[in-house]
Amino acid sequence: MANRERVLTRRTMLGTIAILPLAFTARAHGASCADPATLSAAQKSMRKSLGFKSPAPDVAKRCATCAFFTGKAADCGPCALLSGGVVPANGLCDSWAKKG
Repeated sequence: MANRERVLTRRTMLGTIAILPLAFTARAHGASCADPATLSAAQKSMRKSLGFKSPAPDVAKRCATCAFFTGKAADCGPCALLSGGVVPANGLCDSWAKKG
């Protein structure tokens, strides 16, 4: 019985660890869009490699109109190219692709 309790506890802990990054991502959505200083080094590096700019120099080409952006048009949202990392809707990167 003691072994079974330990296994369940271990499973619970592993499950919690598995979903922990999702909780941090959801919590950081607003902060990441408002303050780029809150991004991790990996997120900053990925944005730099994609040539990310905010605000976009061309209003017609911005994250809100990109096929990889899955957020609402007027605020922050996840970008598929950034592994679901959050970007402002008025941003732009070199990999922009028209929706539709």
